[in-house]
Amino acid sequence: MNDRERIDLLRGIQELAGRDEGQLKALLPFLDEACVAAGTVLAQEGRLCHQLVIVATGELEECRRGRPVNRGRGAAFGWKAMRERGKCDATVRALSPAHLLLMSHEQFRAAEAVA
Repeated sequence: MNDRERIDLLRGIQELAGRDEGQLKALLPFLDEACVAAGTVLAQEGRLCHQLVIVATGELEECRRGRPVNRGRGAAFGWKAMRERGKCDATVRALSPAHLLLMSHEQFRAAEAVA
């Protein structure tokens, strides 16, 4: 993905609403990209959250207390848990091959300091 595509994706995330172009651009160095296969588990409900996950392409299933919901482009998982250094409130797995933007704990903390 190029920077414009990444900024457009970030712009649609609820937690980043109201951020201007410069603020979104400042987040780009803190994002990694990954492609995962269908079936990959990205988070497990009740376990420590290790990364923020943003869907660029593909479809993920978010299963909270046994209730599954499918999520696609622009969905973000782990924001609250990363801020609180807490546990995942849902199990998240890829239903199809997916292209993701990711932030580790270190990247998340650094991005918050910049913002």
